[in-house]
Amino acid sequence: MNMTEMGEVVAYLLRYRSAERTPSGGRKRRAAREGQLSERDVCALIDDASEAEREALRDFLAGQGLRLKTFEAGDYPGIAPGSRYYALLPDPELEQPPLYTREPVFEALKLRQESRAELAQWYLQLWLLMHTLLYTRYNRALSDVSRYQEATFAGAELVELMREQLETLRALGEEAPEASRVLLEERGEDISRRVRAFIDLQVRAGLLEGLRDGADTPGDEDAGEVWQQTLLGALESEQVGIHQLGHLKALAQGRMADDVRDEPVHEESQA
Repeated sequence: MNMTEMGEVVAYLLRYRSAERTPSGGRKRRAAREGQLSERDVCALIDDASEAEREALRDFLAGQGLRLKTFEAGDYPGIAPGSRYYALLPDPELEQPPLYTREPVFEALKLRQESRAELAQWYLQLWLLMHTLLYTRYNRALSDVSRYQEATFAGAELVELMREQLETLRALGEEAPEASRVLLEERGEDISRRVRAFIDLQVRAGLLEGLRDGADTPGDEDAGEVWQQTLLGALESEQVGIHQLGHLKALAQGRMADDVRDEPVHEESQA
């Protein structure tokens, strides 16, 4: 793999985030397009690279705060026998360069002249609710990467869950977190439009892929639309849980310890 080929491999991975020698789930290999290699060629170049070339590729990606991880058929379900799955993931131990901006998120979710803080609230709420559908309802931990194939939800479910979340906030009245009150200004089809934009973002990032459940409900073009988490999506969620959300677990454990200390001591225990 020469420097030109390495650049083409990186360009492909930056676009799709993953590559498979033998795609799973009946997916066809991604064909070559203008200025970009095919999936078959990308896998072949990585497979055939010498250790020195692989090290150069690792160093190149590390400079962008990224890491290429390789998985074999026995590592996770869905990887075909004899295949290999390459996943491009942010390296939590490295600083992400400023070229990875949040602009696509802000642009996708914007409906009017909302501030970035307001749009960040929408994204956070939708991200948490999506994980409720992918993890909580399956009694699944973020570390349960191997169960990614059973993690599905319909777009309409995320819309309904968001509506329920807003009703809960409205019921809290003045007790609702101030930062979250901006969500209550939604109108008309805002929720459906933002959910659609949010899901599109996840699909473009390779974290979700579309399925069809065969249902056709008149008047609702998205009724039969079902989304499944990808292996890349499960790997990234696990990484987020370990490296970005770990402080929440420590905070919760600290509160539990405080509650135990604050419990009144009964006379029987004093005796």
